[in-house]
Parts: sequence; C-alpha cells; structure tokens
Amino acid sequence: MLVESENQTVMPSAAIEHDKILLSRLQLFRNVKLQTPEMEHLLSLCQYRVLKEGEELLSKNKENEFLYVLMNGRLVITLSDHEDSLLTIVEPGECVGEMSIIERRAPSASVSASEKATVLQVSQDILWRMVSASHEISRNLLYIMSERLRYSNLVIADSFEMQRKFQRFAYTDSLTGLHNRGWLDDMFAREVSRTERDNLPLCLIMIDVDHFKKFNDEYGHLAGDLVLKTVGENIRKPLRPNDLVARFGGEEFSVLLPETKLEHAEIIAERLREKVSNAKHGTIDGQKIPSVTISLGVTEYKPNYTLETMIASADVAMYKAKQNGRNCVQLANDA
Repeated sequence: MLVESENQTVMPSAAIEHDKILLSRLQLFRNVKLQTPEMEHLLSLCQYRVLKEGEELLSKNKENEFLYVLMNGRLVITLSDHEDSLLTIVEPGECVGEMSIIERRAPSASVSASEKATVLQVSQDILWRMVSASHEISRNLLYIMSERLRYSNLVIADSFEMQRKFQRFAYTDSLTGLHNRGWLDDMFAREVSRTERDNLPLCLIMIDVDHFKKFNDEYGHLAGDLVLKTVGENIRKPLRPNDLVARFGGEEFSVLLPETKLEHAEIIAERLREKVSNAKHGTIDGQKIPSVTISLGVTEYKPNYTLETMIASADVAMYKAKQNGRNCVQLANDA
C-alpha cells in the first residue's frame, strides 16, 4: 500500500520486513546481521520512497537529511539541468546522499530518477544509530565514501582534459542539435579506455537515412533538413543517458553504446529503426512530409580496434542492410 506524504509517494516501513534478504545484498548492509532486535527496530523506522521518472531526489539548493539506497530503477547525478552535465548513473544497490549528510552541507550535485525508481530512505539520525550498532555498516559506509571520492577525482581529472579539448572543437551539429564527429572521436577514446580498463563491452551503430538524396530532390532541402532533425530526435530519445549519439555527417548518424553486448545492441538498433519509421515529420507550406526509414549496421569492440575500424565494420553492415531491402538492422560479420 502506497502513502502520500509531503507530495512524496512512500511505502509503510512494514514493507521492509519482507526484504531482509534483498537488503543484505546491498552495499550498505553487506555482512550486517539484520535479524538483531536493534537493527530490526532501526529498519522499521525507515521507509521506501517511490520516485516518478524525472523526479528530483537531491538538489544542490536544498540541504539533505537522508541517505538513499536505490532498490530498483535508475538515478542520474548531474551538475546542472543541462543534459551534458551528467556525471554518472546510479544502479540498484548503490547509495546517494552520504557525503552531504557527513559534511552537513547541501549536495554538490543534483540527483533525479531517469525512470520510475524505489529508494530506501534512511534519515541522518537512524544512519548514525546503525553505525553505532554495527561495525560492518561503518566499514561499508567508509567503502562507499572512498569509492565516491575516487570517482570524483577521476571526474576532476577528466574535466581538465575535456576543457582543453573543448577549446579546439565545436562539438555540436547546428542542424540537429546532436554532437558531431569531432565529439565522437574524443568520446570514443574515453570509452575505449574505460572498456579496456574495466573489461566491459562496447558497441557502435552506424545509421543512414534510406533514399535521402531522392527525398531531397523531390521535396526540397528544407524538407530534408526537417527530416534530419526529426530522425536525430527519434534516435536520441529512446537511448539511455550514458549512450552517445552524434550526427556523423550528411544523412548518417552514429550511436556508441557503452557497457552493451552485441545482442543487446541489436535490440536497441531495432528499437531505433522502429521509432524512426513511425515518426511524423510535419508539413512545409501545407505539404505533408512523408515518413522515412533508416538502415543500421551494428558492430562490437574488439581489442586494438580504433574508431575507424569500428566505423568501417559498422558501415559494411549498414550497406549490407541496404542491399537486403533497407529499413532493417544488420550485424557486422566480424562482430
């Protein structure tokens, strides 16, 4: 049963009693004896909070009094409201809010739900009582904080490097508002470094608008520009916050998928194909602009691949999709 409290949807604390096994697997409660009377009492004082997509959990302009443990869904940490300020994504089992509680200051970044999510809400007072009751919680909290500090240091180092490179490149495509090839070159290098360091998968999708030259000749360049904008929007919207999309040039687009295996990249590519084919492009001078389709080629990163290698591999697959009738997804043979 859900309860509305101060414009927030919360679940009664009794619901936590049924989740002891799940809680024991989370970072904060790892190796903690949750069945002791004291811990059971402290957990009964906590609540689950259900977040709607886009709902803000932590704000840079408001002091925080809670530690939040993500139970399901996804949170994003951002520096500002601008979409390019994304710092990281919070996955189930991870915590947010611990630094602002300890520092007794407003959070240094904003946290919001990128999809419907449920968090365990632990008040500052209850957290310290838990720390006093369990050395394991103290150890887990220190580990969580050290990881947060380590990541912050990496972000700072990356930020200095990015500032230097932003002085040399204009990274936004003026027509679609997407990033451009120069941005893709830079982000690819960063993602490959992370992929190799953490042994993670990485995939690239190359996309081409079908019969675009014929479309331009028949309906004019204004209609063509409108179609490219709409295609760009419909490619970007279904993607996850950490996926990277760019206008590669002309009627071609690129999507870089971190932490994604080939079979999942194929599913994402098919979702993009369907989204674009069903898109409405509006009208120009009273003339309805017809829908368009796209052909997509998908490839997976392998050791020693460069961006050019992956583009070439995905391009071959994309042109094979065109040979197979267009409006379809094709996997690279070498993937």
